Amino acid sequence: MSSVLEFRRPYKKTAASPSCYGLPDVLRNVVAWLAQVQAFEIQTIDDARQAIFILELANGCIQLIVGQTRLKETTRTTLLSQSARIDLLIAETRREATCLFEPTDLKSWIADDREQSKGAPRSI
Repeated sequence: MSSVLEFRRPYKKTAASPSCYGLPDVLRNVVAWLAQVQAFEIQTIDDARQAIFILELANGCIQLIVGQTRLKETTRTTLLSQSARIDLLIAETRREATCLFEPTDLKSWIADDREQSKGAPRSI
């Protein structure tokens, strides 16, 4: 004989979509990351790696937030183009910093955009 399980429904359904939930927390984290990079006194290769990683992470979060937030199309386009410019500056910094690393060491922490498959996480 089978039994039927009854589950209670949640009391309140929120109108906010799950993607917007916690947005202030995400923004606080992004601000904290950027403040951390600004306060960095980069002295070692690991410091440089960490700064580049944090900048990429923060910029990726900003792109996701802009993509999921209701904005005027011109505002969205402007913010995404500025974020793309930041991506280019980070990539340029990585290319210019290659002289700081051994060729084998560099490949272990920086994923070259040409070799990285789409959607694959970058490794440190």
